[in-house]
Amino acid sequence: MILANQLQQFGLDNKEAEVYLATLEIGHASVQTIAQKAGIHRVTTYDIIEKLILKGLINVVNKGRKRYFVAMEPEKFLDSLRYKEQLFIDLMPELDALQNKGANKPKVLYFEGRKNIWNAYLDRIRHKANLKENLVYGSSEKLLTTFPEEYKKFTNERISLGVKAKIIVEKSKSGILEARRATEELREVKFLPEGKTFKSHTIIYGNRVMTISWDSMILVIIEDQANADNQRLVWEMLWNSLK
Repeated sequence: MILANQLQQFGLDNKEAEVYLATLEIGHASVQTIAQKAGIHRVTTYDIIEKLILKGLINVVNKGRKRYFVAMEPEKFLDSLRYKEQLFIDLMPELDALQNKGANKPKVLYFEGRKNIWNAYLDRIRHKANLKENLVYGSSEKLLTTFPEEYKKFTNERISLGVKAKIIVEKSKSGILEARRATEELREVKFLPEGKTFKSHTIIYGNRVMTISWDSMILVIIEDQANADNQRLVWEMLWNSLK
């Protein structure tokens, strides 16, 4: 038998869990029926049901002038928890950056796997509200073929935020396409010499440097102003040496 305290691990207090379980077991039910099943006073049960409606765990069914209540199916409850988990994952780069923010030391954020890498990749335009430029060198071909649909959405968001991109890429089909769309997509492009290519991808933005290894699908963000300044200098030297 499922105990109410087991559901408390998922954001419910004891009485909310009791009411949810009672409603789930009964099906369509009135407040009075749910209160009796849960062993909780009717007025208190009504207040709890209102809270559970706001949480999306109970729905209202109107039959004539009467209101009945039905619990969210367990599968949908699980979907809701997964959705919240994804929202939290999206916040991870910023939350990690805030950790020990007062300490004067570099911060290193590590991500592995396709899904986690893409969530972290968005940090290059979301890190700071006043961020206006990304300096990039890397394989355009590997980025666009690995994340084709995601990259389109990312580019639209970058444009809407007014973040410009200056990129150094290989002269590939993808690189040429990015150059062709440069003006409309707030981008400047320079090509590596013919036959040269990058195996990884590096983005310098604000006080952060992001590096992606395409072979191992690992993304690392280093937050350190001195390191970012050094990488920016190296990038500028390379940029100025190219036509």
